[in-house]
Amino acid sequence: MYRCLIIFVLFTSILKSQDTGFNPDGYKYQIQSIKGKIEIDGKLDEISWSGLQLATDFWLQAPVDNKRAESRTEVMLTHDDSGLYIGARCYDNRQYVVQTLKRDNFGESDEFGVVIDPINKKTNGFAFGVNVMGAQTEVLISPEGSDPSWDNRWSVATAREKDYWSVEMFIPFKTLRFNADNMEWGINFIRIEPGTNEVQVWCPIPRQFEFTDLGYLGRINWDRSPGKSGTNISVIPYSAFRTSKSENTPSDTDLEIGGDAKIGLTNSLNLDLTLNPDFSQVEVDRQVTNLTRFSIFFPERRQFFIENNDIFRFGQGANQPFYSRRIGLDPFGRTVPILYGARLTGNVTERTRIGLFNIHSRTTDQTLGQNFSATAVHHRIGKRSLLKGLFLNRQTYDGSESLQRAYSRNGGLEADLSTEDGKWQVQGGYLLSSKDGFSEDNQHLHGGLFYNGTKFRAFVQAQHVGENYFTDIGFNNRINNFNPVTGEVVRIGYSQIGNMFNYYIFPENDGPVNFHWSGIENFIWFNEGYGLTEWYNRIRHFIFFKNTSQLRFRLNNHHVDLIFPFGITDTPIPAETYNMTEFNIQYNTDVRKKIQNTMFAVYGEFYEGTKLTINTNVSYRAQPWGNFSVGIEYNDINMPDPYGDLNLTLATGRAEINFSTSLFWTTFLQYNTQADNFNVNSRLQWRFAPMSDLFLVYTDNYRIEGMFGSKDRNIAIKLNYWLSI
Repeated sequence: MYRCLIIFVLFTSILKSQDTGFNPDGYKYQIQSIKGKIEIDGKLDEISWSGLQLATDFWLQAPVDNKRAESRTEVMLTHDDSGLYIGARCYDNRQYVVQTLKRDNFGESDEFGVVIDPINKKTNGFAFGVNVMGAQTEVLISPEGSDPSWDNRWSVATAREKDYWSVEMFIPFKTLRFNADNMEWGINFIRIEPGTNEVQVWCPIPRQFEFTDLGYLGRINWDRSPGKSGTNISVIPYSAFRTSKSENTPSDTDLEIGGDAKIGLTNSLNLDLTLNPDFSQVEVDRQVTNLTRFSIFFPERRQFFIENNDIFRFGQGANQPFYSRRIGLDPFGRTVPILYGARLTGNVTERTRIGLFNIHSRTTDQTLGQNFSATAVHHRIGKRSLLKGLFLNRQTYDGSESLQRAYSRNGGLEADLSTEDGKWQVQGGYLLSSKDGFSEDNQHLHGGLFYNGTKFRAFVQAQHVGENYFTDIGFNNRINNFNPVTGEVVRIGYSQIGNMFNYYIFPENDGPVNFHWSGIENFIWFNEGYGLTEWYNRIRHFIFFKNTSQLRFRLNNHHVDLIFPFGITDTPIPAETYNMTEFNIQYNTDVRKKIQNTMFAVYGEFYEGTKLTINTNVSYRAQPWGNFSVGIEYNDINMPDPYGDLNLTLATGRAEINFSTSLFWTTFLQYNTQADNFNVNSRLQWRFAPMSDLFLVYTDNYRIEGMFGSKDRNIAIKLNYWLSI
């Protein structure tokens, strides 16, 4: 403990003394109040745009970060009492790349975006972007990364002129969360040019960081306080009609009504409510082939759970005490009805951010009701560092009565310390679980040191998970070990140590290579009572070309002492020692071309035999209205008797047709022999008003083996409308 305190004090001193060499004073924009009305049509022809300060002379952020951009971009800002107006002219040769007209696909087409930090504390912010054809993206930014699934109301339009394309944005103050007395906001402007494979920014950002990094922002200086955003209440009611049919059961038809509400309690604190929520419009999970001994982490796709989810993110890697897919979904991904939910998130002071939620699932014929609650607190220290606290509780209910001993709780503290330039990070945390009958060996301890330089990047991390550390609302795939001989699941605690070292080479000549990336990574696991049982080593070299194509090589070695047999084959693989080496190669073609291809091949040892994996995906872009792709992953596993060979196929097909920036039709097909399932998911979405949608969704699942037939079928029609009060 004494050594940990010394390390903490030393690192805190580094935070205070770090000189980044970055001077935001050179990137200030003095905003003025609007002179008249602005119509959001993309044309920038109103008098209100004349005489404003220009933000121009952009820098390259990629492929290099030490040169001015050759393409000229001009940005202007103004405001009224209701929101912020942004205008931009992006000069170019009109050879646009437009990957899609769908929302939330920023970074793939000719695009312009703005990053805003209204609190101006480098921890949380917003990004708004648009491509040349008007497809919108809005993003929440946190220390954990960017979340493009966030949706809110704002307006944007584009226009295409002879030698430039232009943008007009209006972002209501009600959409942002800010301190009304803060006269200086953080801001940056981004331009994506796929034709030259460039990312351009107004305020320079080192190329090893994301172009949305909040540590490298210029400033908006307000001519007067933006003021309070006023009443900020939105109600989003929905109605959904659904019919479903499962084999050996009669058809079931439901008409459901529910809705959400968003209430801005202050400019920076928001309350979200949901009653009888319906997620029928959410796209199905992408199926995967699982050749490991453990379960797979699937991402959350439901909007209510995604927004502001970063504040509940603790732990290390996939070992998370909070995993929202434990709420409202069973282990097979099937819906468990939710009665209500409430979530409060935002800043209570300029340094302290909170998150609270309470969600209650219904009692059904198959499951008892569950109440899920959480409290999280983030407190900023220094420039870019956080101290975090978390408490989670799951309580089982039988009707309206709670079952006294049917609970699971988690709580703990974490520190996420970073130098001001973001190059050095130290992370560490301690979490405990509480469950009836388990009071020892119930902790999760983790820590890591990270360095993110221009040419050299590395991390070293470690964690320990006790045998009785339960995460009923979380994800921890290694704690449960399945014995296929007895059918038992045995909990075994473990410790993990991992490191990764990467080196980047940026050629200075005019050749075809953008940069080289070489690296090694190593992970080892110790199981309680068994000692060192597994390690994984990888050497890799990636080549990134200036035309956006990529060539990747990997050499992997996996050594494992199986504690239990591995039941991937008909006859389980025995619990012995295995040392497996494999080599893989991957090639991705130029993403700007209308026809693109990804090819991936792996060959090597696999326990008692060998494994060949071939994975390829071909896509065609009918710019800008359509995207079509087919893919196949084939695993050929050859094993000696008595285990038997294993041949697994996962084939996918996808058709995306964009009739406009508000009408989309997507059909997704998946053929998975490992899951014995053929899935069809087709979704038509019409955004008939801002944040208001009509969905028509068809989902069907068929057996593959034996007699081909439908397992279950669902058709849903859902209408929701965003009403601002």
